[in-house]
Amino acid sequence: MPKAYPEHVSDPETFTLTAAGAVQGVYEDGVNIYRGIPFAAPPIGSRRFRAPGPVEPWTGTRPAQTSGHASAQTNSTNRDRVLAHVRELDPGVPGIFPWPDYAMSTYDQPDSGEDCLYLDIWVPADRGIETLPVLLYYHGGANAVSSGSFALERGANFAREQRVIVVRPNYRMGAVGWVHFGLINDELADAVNLGFQDQVAALEWVHANIGRFGGDPGNITVAGESAGATAVSQILTNPRARRLVRRAIMQSLSPFNNWCTQPRPDAEAVARMYWHLLGAKSANDIRTADIHRLLAVQNIMTRYLHPDANVAWRPLGAVLDQQWVPEHPAHYLSTQDGDLADVDIVIGFAKDEWQFFRGHSGTARDGTRDDVLAVLRQVFGDRASSVYDRYRSIHPSHTRPGHVLSDVLSFQFFKMSSLEIAQNLARQNSPVWVFQFAWDLPGLGGDLRAVHTGDMPFLWSTYTHRDLANWPIFQGIDRARLAQAARAFSSLYGSFVRTGDPGPSWTRFGAEDHDILWLAETLGTRSRSLDGELEVFHSTGLPSIDALEDALTANLRAALNE
Repeated sequence: MPKAYPEHVSDPETFTLTAAGAVQGVYEDGVNIYRGIPFAAPPIGSRRFRAPGPVEPWTGTRPAQTSGHASAQTNSTNRDRVLAHVRELDPGVPGIFPWPDYAMSTYDQPDSGEDCLYLDIWVPADRGIETLPVLLYYHGGANAVSSGSFALERGANFAREQRVIVVRPNYRMGAVGWVHFGLINDELADAVNLGFQDQVAALEWVHANIGRFGGDPGNITVAGESAGATAVSQILTNPRARRLVRRAIMQSLSPFNNWCTQPRPDAEAVARMYWHLLGAKSANDIRTADIHRLLAVQNIMTRYLHPDANVAWRPLGAVLDQQWVPEHPAHYLSTQDGDLADVDIVIGFAKDEWQFFRGHSGTARDGTRDDVLAVLRQVFGDRASSVYDRYRSIHPSHTRPGHVLSDVLSFQFFKMSSLEIAQNLARQNSPVWVFQFAWDLPGLGGDLRAVHTGDMPFLWSTYTHRDLANWPIFQGIDRARLAQAARAFSSLYGSFVRTGDPGPSWTRFGAEDHDILWLAETLGTRSRSLDGELEVFHSTGLPSIDALEDALTANLRAALNE
């Protein structure tokens, strides 16, 4: 029986008829906002660990003034319950959380649960009869935290100022979306790449429905940061999804972190470890497991390895399955020839990505040269000393060993793959632009520098006093200079979404010049600014992403066997 809502329409300007039924949004500060629109059936009850199903139609006008639930995650309302299960289940793992202490409060989503397949839409209120380009943005958060309605990444300012329709969906996170129990148990066969299936379902919903909101389904830019960038990379690897995309933006893409795409043997190992830690005896034990116990095991798995383990540990990543993710995205994007000729692409990363993930480790803070070499030796072998010394010469002001380690691992885990992808596209004369977030932020003593996620307020223009109070890394920043740089960057970003070209002040990454926009207190293009670091990797036994993948995966399997 379809759910029935009242027929009354309070504001015709924010009334829209979707394929499943009518919705009533709200006007706020120049933008019509539609919150909490379902794009798939709730994945609860018998639909837990099942593929996303179609939206159940409704009658009347569904209110769309309140965002839907974020995906189930540890937050300020359930943390004590989750930690109680952690204390019960933790076998004594040696790791640390791969993010700084402030992250859990900054990204806190108290309203979360398994009924989470909703999206929010921001439409410029003065669009008239104009058909607008669409930015479909997948949130970051390591497939573990955050949401599409995360207030510090709200789409209102970008939509209004850049005349773009912004859509931000939720998707299943944690064990219910990214642990692939279907690989080890036929009774849970659907439970493979469920989180990615949600992300594709959101794209398909937008393509089918965005015209009703004034958007152009032929001009959709898929974008995302961190785990969201991985979502975009997987969409570009999937022919079914890629055909719906006109442009793509990947910010802080990594092939090797907790949320990244993994080979099947590793995904099977992760599923078995969850099964074991939960004490499951049957598929039904997994289907009915308390969500707080699943979150507790997720907590343990996140910390499973020592912080100095130089490995590709991806316990909440998609899996290569021949259907949804047929190839490793980093390999595909850095080697494909011609498949992306019709897709304009922007790739970005932060100068000091690794500070977010291991800047709080003992080695990063206080380690000696020998401590750092022990980490590097796991990948570079007897060439580790050469890598260390060459990085010291590239960055002569970085005298602290932990800073050198961060430089190397920021490149290893993030920048190398992004540059290899950009070079492959440029060789084909495909349009690609690259930027590096390079503003050393002053908060928390300045230790995190130009850190992972630091570019978010620049994109979304969310830099009010209230916003920045929730970003400790921005404490003490000159807000006027931040606003000036943010307006400039957001304008370039918006131009790309509208037209496929950010404009003359941001030149394309070419096969010869390797131009990179530096997003700092001032914006400017630098040519071949990271070629020296890339050459260090190529000349020390890592000539490709595949070689780095092989090394880090071998290290992981050895660590798990131990």
